Parts: sequence; C-alpha cells; structure tokens
Amino acid sequence: MTDRTTAQQIQALRTWARGYSADRAAVELLITHDEWLNRPDFRDRFVEDIPVDEVHTEPLTVIHWDLVLIAVQNHDLVASSSALAVLRIALSLAVCEPVDLCEALVGLDATNTAAVATAVVTAAQADDRVSVTLVARGLPDWLREEKR
Repeated sequence: MTDRTTAQQIQALRTWARGYSADRAAVELLITHDEWLNRPDFRDRFVEDIPVDEVHTEPLTVIHWDLVLIAVQNHDLVASSSALAVLRIALSLAVCEPVDLCEALVGLDATNTAAVATAVVTAAQADDRVSVTLVARGLPDWLREEKR
C-alpha cells in the first residue's frame, strides 16, 4: 500500500468501482460501514493502491474480492457478526457470492440496515445515486387505540 490518506483512498476506490453498479454498491457499503477499510489487517491483505503510471492515469485502490471471499469462507477474519454480515453482503454484490439475507440482516442496527438497503438499490441502478433512511415505525391507524 502507498501512503494515501483515507480520503484519497476512498476516492481511488470509487474511481476503481466507477462504471459497474454492483462494484460501486459493494465499495460504497464498505465505505459507509466504516470498519473494514479502517482495519489495517484487512487493508494489508486485501486492498491495493495502484499508482498513477502510463496505464493508470488516475489513482486507483482495488479490493481483491477473490481473496476476501476465501478468507470469509475459511472463517479467517475475526469480527462481530454484524461486521461479517456487511462484508458477506458486499461480497455478494461484488462477486455474486450467494448470501442468506435473513441470516445476514438479523442483528444489524438501523445504520447498517440503511447502508445495506442503499447498496442493494445502488446495485440495481447503473447511474443513479440513492440514499435510504430508516425512520421509526409507528403502528398503523387501525391498530392504534381509540382515544375516548
């Protein structure tokens, strides 16, 4: 890895993922989740900064999804169940690795659930940026107690 700042690395990841909505969705999910890309063990093993040269006219940062998949399959990454769920969902988007959404979504907090929902919608739309916000659910009118 090079000595890129976090902001530079995020921009380089976005540049690398540009053009394919599933890659962009997976990358944005990891950026929003804000854990995996901040872990030195993850970055050192799976993230590579590509310097600008004759071939690469913009800085690129790539995630080696194939290596991430092997590590996940081998239970080689220690993390909370929600962090692993987010990573499995990102892998599903990036490399079409099947994920059990029922298992993956149970236990996610509202912030991570919104990030996953945004990623899924982003993957389905090649050029549109979306953002999902979760609001507290209220009871439907027909279930509320009548005030007397």
